[in-house]
Amino acid sequence: MIDASEDICCAESPRDPIAGFLSGVLLMVAGVFPVLSPVHMIAFVPLLLVLRRTTSWRRRLHIGLLMGLGFVAPQVPLLRLPAPIAVALVVYFVVLIIAFVCASSFLVRGGGIWSSLAFAALLVVLDWVAVTALPMWGTAQSFVRPWSWYPKAIAFTSITGITGIIFILGLTQSLGVAAVLQRRHRTGSLAGLIATLVVVAGVDLAVLSGGPSSHLKVAAVGWEQVGTDGDADPGTPDGFRRLCEEPLLKAARLGARLIVFPETAFHVPDESDPAALVQFVDLCREHDTHVAVGYFNERSRENRVAFIGPEGVLGRYTKTHLTPFEDYARGTGEPQIVAIDGVKIGAMICQDDNYTDLSRKYGVQRANVLAIPTNDWEPVRKAHLQSTIHRAIESRFAIVRAASNGISAIISPDGERLASLDHTLHDAGMIVADIPMYNRPSEGTSGIRVPGRLHTFPSGGRTLYSQFGDWFVSACGIFFLSYSVSRFLKTLS
Repeated sequence: MIDASEDICCAESPRDPIAGFLSGVLLMVAGVFPVLSPVHMIAFVPLLLVLRRTTSWRRRLHIGLLMGLGFVAPQVPLLRLPAPIAVALVVYFVVLIIAFVCASSFLVRGGGIWSSLAFAALLVVLDWVAVTALPMWGTAQSFVRPWSWYPKAIAFTSITGITGIIFILGLTQSLGVAAVLQRRHRTGSLAGLIATLVVVAGVDLAVLSGGPSSHLKVAAVGWEQVGTDGDADPGTPDGFRRLCEEPLLKAARLGARLIVFPETAFHVPDESDPAALVQFVDLCREHDTHVAVGYFNERSRENRVAFIGPEGVLGRYTKTHLTPFEDYARGTGEPQIVAIDGVKIGAMICQDDNYTDLSRKYGVQRANVLAIPTNDWEPVRKAHLQSTIHRAIESRFAIVRAASNGISAIISPDGERLASLDHTLHDAGMIVADIPMYNRPSEGTSGIRVPGRLHTFPSGGRTLYSQFGDWFVSACGIFFLSYSVSRFLKTLS
């Protein structure tokens, strides 16, 4: 038992549930405006203040309900989701947050460093469950998704994964509240807070230290709406010339060695037909460049991306993770890597980059660049891009993202947006940039300097997260359970 007389401001108030609503809104606002992500640094403070003094389970449920509604309800009209999916998401997140609030009320009353660590560990479990238990959009459902807008601050996620962010947020705020409210824990809490900030800063600097070993010039081509008229459909002669051929020629003149086009840019009756994608083969041969182009194979009902170079088709990848709206064959989830100028290039398609299983495999195989053809819709385009950036930071490869009805972007292995273009605002266009790579193309394997061949590379991941996945979630789950059992046994004694 803690001595309430040692705490400042212990009396309950009928207005306490409002604090839960405020914490939910503070969590939500960064998802809508990612530039406001630093607001998360105080988001849990209102909740922590009231939970330390709340003893009624009914009030805890009320706090959790309002926090859940504050987080998810404002996002529903912005995303413009179908009614059944919107209702499912509201219920899902409200139930999760109520359970989190009830569990937190048991943890935070212990005070001090161990209690703060347990609260942070519970937040990690909460975020992991939010992403995995109802996996509609994977890490796009993470509470801390918008922190990709500040990539240098979260370089440590190449060790912990995205859940490391919410751990640091929870730990620092819990320690700060304990330092203010509990006199007996003040020194230890302040020391823990300072130590946490120093460790995070040190890890970020260590991850970001060192310069790139090489660069590759790449381009991404995208457009807004396909099929509205002849010159806006790449499947027509005029549309192909305006949307594909002209940007390809411009990018090739600028020195781009890889040019990426959007998801399902074309429908191909049968990809085994020599005439399929032959226009790109001819352009690549004539201009000595390479493309990654998304297409739909009607015969096999597969959403695919083809790597094409002067030699012809170099390799193909099939989309693995489908959205709730897609009903066609899915891929096996095996990485497909081609070598272009000695640089290892992999591929994912749209929804694939909302999940970490495939991206970690590319990290283990030390891919330098991922081509990601994408087809979005306006309400989700920003959230999807935020999720995409995390994959680059976690496994430290560059990303070339070509979008229709969304945002094309070229992202460095540090998560920096080197170039971007929102096609819902600016229609069709092309972006180009030099992307840095932080390992020599010849490291860890042999033979990759042979251009235009499909390769399978041995293990040898670049980051801890690529190699070990959600190890941090497991560690936090074990700590949370151990601490909870220990606290429960103490209450019985």
